[in-house]
Amino acid sequence: MPYYWPMRDILGRLLVFASLAGSAAAAPLAVHLHATLPSPQPVGTSIGLTPRVDNAVGTHAYRYSVSVDGGPFRVVRDFSQDKEFVWTPELYEHDAAIHLIARNNKTKELAEDELRFRIISRVKGKGSVVTPTAHPLVALLSAPPCPEGSQFRAAFQPAGEETLTRTPDQPCRGTLSNNIYIAGMRADTEYRLRSEVVTGGTAKAEAWLPFHTGMIDGDFSPVSIAVPRTGGQPASDPVLIFSAASVASGRRPFAVDLDGRTIWYMRSADFLTRVLPGGRFLAMAEGQNSVNAMRRLQVLREVDLAGNVIRETNIGRVAEQLELRGIHSDCQKGSKECVPGFHHEAIRLPNGHTLAIAGLERILPAGTQGSKEPVDVLGDIVLDLDEDFQVTAFWNTFDHCDLKRASLYNAKCKEGRGGGGCTPIFLAAEANGWTHSNSLNYIASSGDFLISMPEQNWVLKIDWKNGKGSGKILWRLGKDGDFTARSDDPSPWFSYQHDAGFEPAGSNILTILDDGHVRFEHDKNAKNRGQAWRLDEEKLTATPVLNADLGVYAIAVGSAQTLKNGGYSFEAGFINPASPYGRTVETDAEGKVVFAVDVEGIVVYRSYRVSDMYSAPIK
Repeated sequence: MPYYWPMRDILGRLLVFASLAGSAAAAPLAVHLHATLPSPQPVGTSIGLTPRVDNAVGTHAYRYSVSVDGGPFRVVRDFSQDKEFVWTPELYEHDAAIHLIARNNKTKELAEDELRFRIISRVKGKGSVVTPTAHPLVALLSAPPCPEGSQFRAAFQPAGEETLTRTPDQPCRGTLSNNIYIAGMRADTEYRLRSEVVTGGTAKAEAWLPFHTGMIDGDFSPVSIAVPRTGGQPASDPVLIFSAASVASGRRPFAVDLDGRTIWYMRSADFLTRVLPGGRFLAMAEGQNSVNAMRRLQVLREVDLAGNVIRETNIGRVAEQLELRGIHSDCQKGSKECVPGFHHEAIRLPNGHTLAIAGLERILPAGTQGSKEPVDVLGDIVLDLDEDFQVTAFWNTFDHCDLKRASLYNAKCKEGRGGGGCTPIFLAAEANGWTHSNSLNYIASSGDFLISMPEQNWVLKIDWKNGKGSGKILWRLGKDGDFTARSDDPSPWFSYQHDAGFEPAGSNILTILDDGHVRFEHDKNAKNRGQAWRLDEEKLTATPVLNADLGVYAIAVGSAQTLKNGGYSFEAGFINPASPYGRTVETDAEGKVVFAVDVEGIVVYRSYRVSDMYSAPIK
């Protein structure tokens, strides 16, 4: 028989529930940080961090910072809606404090907690130790302490082979052990590793230690030699790193030797922008930001050889800081301005800062770029981020570029996740893809930078002065720009170019990949070109010193690089869109193709030729 509650009981219970709810809402935000492993842990251990949040109502963001041995706190992940973080401590013994701030995005209420953790040595005696990592092709070599003033390094080679690779020297830490990731090894292969200590120019080597690399999952694109090398001469820069992408889904960056054998890969499908010295990488990634639900191109991070995140920020957090500098980002329809995502480029500066490109949407009045009604225009901002990925300065295309000069290719970016080189689009169903900037190159002698704008067919030099310049455009290189081309070629200038920069650093030689859209419009047999230009900035003349036909036509992407042997390496990364592949082309100093590698089934945004996994190209 059903029971019916008396009305007075129902009202009483509702009042109790309302009272409890009111008390809960009034209770302060609280956070408690927990680790997946207890302290202490040996060097090289990655530790998962998870907060428990009490009295949380609405959307929250979380910031992680770490202090080493009582030093200043450094941000490892800025405010993000992703509350969990995997922390990889520094590779030596230390005491760390992990500081977490939880923030209510609406009320701005903050709660904090701190967790202390000790990292101890893996070395138990007088000999070195080799430890597998979560990456099957990366090992951790740990060696006993060596005296301050000496240098530590590691050597490794495949068993039975003569090829020997050494890691860069690093200072000995006195009483602390020495630890380094060993990378650049083939899968399922026996290697031997050893530590070496250099004192006064004399190296003392320890005994070899065996290590067998793990197996890889096979989710890699086939690599083949398209043009074999002839003559028997040893190759310069024998490691080839691919910034891999896909028109349908994410692909992991990976590295091969010049026989096409995989020797490394990034564990996550991040968008690799630059290779840094010492086995570090700058990459953009899908992930949560601090303010909305968009995930594409929201995260900028630095990672190591083992795939560990060293530091990370997101575009939402960057937009919050830009609010104080006059850019009012509100990424939703009906708004006037939005910072929607990172794209194409991030580079490391000598002072430890990072320059990165992000999009900037603005709703502009009818008549802008020939529109008959208000129009969404997607421009760019260049962000100067300090060592904690905090904004210190920025450069804005809307402040310095000619808005009347629309995209030469009538580029359009669609609402939503974007694609085709566009950031996500928020403010309208479609935006004009105005600039599509795709590379940066820092000029140390002046503190200025170059920026490549393929939708304008120009490379611009910006008066930056390490963030203290006027921001004005000093010159424009390309057709209808400020330079005169000294060439007999009827079509000397590049179009829809990629990866423009001076090589060697401090020289007046600029290398660039000419995708050649303008030439292809008039001649369907036109191919991509690898170019090097000698610039006279006083006389405003540009003389081609290399104009190499690469033998293929890629519709987009690409890179250009000078090799140590005086030749060049170019990437034509998006050939045959119906079934895409990329080709890395090596030429000699005169532009003759001497070697080429194909990667099937993916788009190769850039490729990098380096000596080993610890080296970096000039740009």
